[in-house]
Amino acid sequence: MQKHLDLSRHRWEEIQLSLSSLTGLSLFIYDPSKRRPCTPVAHEHLLCHLVHQTERETLCQNSLAQQVELAIQTRQISFTKCQANLNYFVIPIHLSNEMRYAMVGGKVYYRDDEYAQFKQEASQWGISAEKLPVSVETARFREEGLQEMARHLQVVATALLENIYRRGQYQAKAAHLTTLLSIGNQFKSANSISDLYTTLLNTLGILFDLKSACIFHQAKKQGSHRGVAAFGEKKERLYPSEALLDVLFQKGTGSEPFIFNDVTFDLLKSKFPPDVTSCYLFPLYQGRNARTTLAIFDTPLTLEDTAMVTSFCTQAGAAVENIELQSQLAEQRKVMMALSNLTIMIDSPLYLNHLHNSILEQTLQLLQAEQGSLMVLDEYKNELSVKAMKGINRPIYEMFNLRPGEGIAGSVYETGVPLLVQDLNQDPRIRQGAKPRYRTSSFLSVPLKLRNRIIGVINLADKITGEVFSEEDLQLLQAIGSYISIAIERSELYEKTEELKRISITDVLTGLLNRRYFQERLTEEIERSRRHRIPVSLIMVDIDNFKAFNDNYGHLGGDEILILLGQALRNYIRAIDVAARYGGEEFTIILPQTNKEDARIIAERLCREIERNETLHKKFSDLTRLTVSVGLATFPDDAETFEELIRNADRALYQAKLQGKNRVITFNSELFS
Repeated sequence: MQKHLDLSRHRWEEIQLSLSSLTGLSLFIYDPSKRRPCTPVAHEHLLCHLVHQTERETLCQNSLAQQVELAIQTRQISFTKCQANLNYFVIPIHLSNEMRYAMVGGKVYYRDDEYAQFKQEASQWGISAEKLPVSVETARFREEGLQEMARHLQVVATALLENIYRRGQYQAKAAHLTTLLSIGNQFKSANSISDLYTTLLNTLGILFDLKSACIFHQAKKQGSHRGVAAFGEKKERLYPSEALLDVLFQKGTGSEPFIFNDVTFDLLKSKFPPDVTSCYLFPLYQGRNARTTLAIFDTPLTLEDTAMVTSFCTQAGAAVENIELQSQLAEQRKVMMALSNLTIMIDSPLYLNHLHNSILEQTLQLLQAEQGSLMVLDEYKNELSVKAMKGINRPIYEMFNLRPGEGIAGSVYETGVPLLVQDLNQDPRIRQGAKPRYRTSSFLSVPLKLRNRIIGVINLADKITGEVFSEEDLQLLQAIGSYISIAIERSELYEKTEELKRISITDVLTGLLNRRYFQERLTEEIERSRRHRIPVSLIMVDIDNFKAFNDNYGHLGGDEILILLGQALRNYIRAIDVAARYGGEEFTIILPQTNKEDARIIAERLCREIERNETLHKKFSDLTRLTVSVGLATFPDDAETFEELIRNADRALYQAKLQGKNRVITFNSELFS
């Protein structure tokens, strides 16, 4: 049902503007439920606009809300004055018990003294005399004329708005049917039952303004129904709660398309939330051993509504059955896809963290398991390190001792013999006193072999179906184990290569780019600057009084300052900027696509932030606060070559030192000539 009128769709603003032009009055429609106008004001009075910009705006709105409420309660036109002393009226318009509006109009002066009184008070509100007109028009009619005009407008506006409302009612009903039919057809192509349930609840919830609703699933013919999806006010309490719907089913005759119950005792006995007052039950799907039901709570429905909901649920039920029939085929496809993905991983240069998780995820899908872990030998520590895990909490994982030869995984690693356990409680090979609490008592543990050595172990538990792992599962996991081993080895080699590459371009102490790579990057940026005609700036940073730090704390303390400053530089620059250690206590920052003015702002902020850096100063609080001197030069303004840009930035840095340190000096060819 409609809760608000959508007046813009019915060209009401044009009608309102015409009425305003004919009467010469300001007009708009007010929604009391929202306490604000729901249409723009037609011919708003100049003085109203001025008042809205002052502190009287709140008083004006509160006064209007009170007059609207008075008019609606009395069903009589209300006449009063606004904060600007303008005369206006409020016409109540009742469309239904829920749909109540008001037309506000007038905003006129009957006499010149009304405006004169407002002018005297306006300055107290912050409205200067210059903003006020010398005089304003008084109404073409007096008080009796305005009242007569309001009565005529009441007849016209009520008739027009009722017409819009009735038309909207019919359109809403037609829209309900069209929407249900359209979405019902879409059920045929639903990707999953959960998506279908969500679509069904959201559609019905919005169209029929449901207070709360829940879809319950009963896995067996007897027992409780578990909430699998919910909507509305009680959503959190309904999902994933359990209810005894059989209590209500027994009250029905079995012939009706739905069941309705508003008996408090029955609702409480069904284990619904205690504040539920009524319930509709619509069947969705009933298979050989399962039943799915839609429950709608605390919402009155008409016979037409229940007929539409019943038909909609029938369409949804057919789609659920279709999805169930296709689920086995989808699982087989998933297994084939997981196997294919594992094969692809062998040739993929993925980083180890991503690779380990991907391997475990694909293996779990392949063998339809819920829990698992991937362990790889750390040769330096001589222990099995957990690289990826899913569905296993750390306390449970204590069964896997990380030393080779200890625990289940350690034993499988040391012996190289895979382990298939179909009953954890009965298998004599499992001698641990504290066994893990799996959902099922079956698991697999297989060594990962690479040529003549074992590099790790993969463990799986809890089949999704609740069944035990079979010999076929063990053989499949062993078959893919060699692929997993190769993928891990290739990824380790790739990561080591990447690490060597990173070391070759970074400064060992600070982690910033080194001088050689900085020069390469600066050359690239200058070439880009030439091609695209965009500036690039260079900042050179030097620590002030660094010798005093070295003398006081030694070279280790000096190194620590360099490390902390390197971290600070990374935090203070933009993502596109490039910071490097140039040598000693000197650093450089490349600012791509940055002109001299913007670069100076960045440099000044950098200089101040370092001076305020509490991490640096708390560490070395007994010395003068750490500061830096900064030199700045921009290509092509200050240089024509890579070498010249560095030289001029360095010259500017030298001047910053000479002029007292802790400052930024920008290169200027006239000053440095």
